[in-house]
Amino acid sequence: MNNQHITITGTIETTARGPMLKDADGMWWRLIGEFSQLPAQDTAFRIVGEKRGEAAIEIHYFNEVSA
Repeated sequence: MNNQHITITGTIETTARGPMLKDADGMWWRLIGEFSQLPAQDTAFRIVGEKRGEAAIEIHYFNEVSA
């Protein structure tokens, strides 16, 4: 399977499976990677990484989106 570069924006929520991103279309993405600190919920973030499988992203970079 080829991995695909992806940039996506949404909110990050902590779940039993770990941090997940919910995008504007309502799609949930499992986030793969290390967080030095979990971001605040209800804050929009831009995630850049590699798509792994159908609904997972290996994070290369993330930052808060300015309002």
